[in-house]
Amino acid sequence: VSASDADAGTNARITYSFGKMPAKVLQKFVVDAESGTIRLQEALDFEDTRGYTLLVEARDGGGLVAHCKVE
Repeated sequence: VSASDADAGTNARITYSFGKMPAKVLQKFVVDAESGTIRLQEALDFEDTRGYTLLVEARDGGGLVAHCKVE
């Protein structure tokens, strides 16, 4: 995921994290706090779970937060 901020300095620095989600989902995925890259931590089994919805937060240096869903 990617977000941008028109501010300058530390207020323009964006960090990424997951919002509140079930532990089962958090075990499968990890988000890089600096780049926003989402990666698998373990294999997915379509027969076990047909799909996932990840809640991602982008927080700027001033504490403002934007949210998005990744399916």
